[in-house]
Amino acid sequence: MKVIRNINNNIAHCVDSKGREVVAFGKGIGFYKADEEIPLNRINRTFYNIKDTDYGIIRNIPTVIINTAIYIIDHVSDELSVVYPSSKAISLADHLQFAIERKDMDIYLKMPLLHEIRQLYPREMELADESLKIIKEMTGESLPKLEAGTLALHFIADRLNIKKSEDENYGDIIKNCTRIVEKDFNIKIDRESFNYSRFITHLDYLIRRLSGDEQIESQNEKMFEDMKQNYPDSYACAVKMRDYLEKELERNISDEELLYLVLHINRLIVRVEE
Repeated sequence: MKVIRNINNNIAHCVDSKGREVVAFGKGIGFYKADEEIPLNRINRTFYNIKDTDYGIIRNIPTVIINTAIYIIDHVSDELSVVYPSSKAISLADHLQFAIERKDMDIYLKMPLLHEIRQLYPREMELADESLKIIKEMTGESLPKLEAGTLALHFIADRLNIKKSEDENYGDIIKNCTRIVEKDFNIKIDRESFNYSRFITHLDYLIRRLSGDEQIESQNEKMFEDMKQNYPDSYACAVKMRDYLEKELERNISDEELLYLVLHINRLIVRVEE
C-alpha cells in the first residue's frame, strides 16, 4: 500500500496494488511519507470510494470516534448479517461526533417515531442500545438514551433503500434552502457529496418535526446568543432559511431550531471550503 498523502497520525490516503485509491487506517501509519510503502500488517482497515470532499470530515474526527464507529458497524453487520458500504463507518463517526457536540451544548432531539421504530425494528433498537454502551466504554461519552433512535435509523436506512429527500414531497423546499446557502456564501455545493447528503437529511428531519409540531429542546439559552456572535454569517443565512420555511410550512420556528440550523449551515460551508 503506497502513501499518497497523510490525513492524520493514524490515517493515510493511499493507492493499493491494483491502482485503486483507498483511505487506510492503522496506528502510526500517518507518519509514512508520500510514495512510501506501508506494510499491510500495519493497516487495520481500508475504505474505498471516498470522495475528495469528504477527506476533511475524516481529518477532523478524533481517531477514537472513528474506531468506535468501525467497531459498532462491524458488530451490527455480524448481528444482522448485513454488508454495509465501506463508507458507513465514516458516516456513523460523523454522526457520533455531532451527537457529542450537541450534548455538550445541551441540545437534545425529540424522536417522535421512537416508539414505532422500536416496534418495527426491535433488533436494530437493541443494537442501538448496545451501541450507546459501547460509545461510553470506548470514548467515555455518555449520550442521551434518545440517541438510540438515531443510531437505529443508521442501521436501518441502507437496508430499506430509503429515497433521498430530493425524491420526496419536501424536495422543492430543500432545493430552495440549498440555493439560499449557495447564494449567501457564493459557493457551489456538490450534490453528490456526503456533506450535502448529511445536510439535506437534517433539513428533512427539521421539516418533518415542524410538520408534526415537534421541535428541538435546548437547556442552554446562552448558547443561542453565543452562536449569533461566533457565526454571524451562518446565523444570517439561517434566519433567511427560517423565514422561508415558516412561510412555506406555516409554522413558527423556535430559537432552538434556529440554533441547530446555524450549526448545520456552518458545518456544511466549512466542509465545502476545505
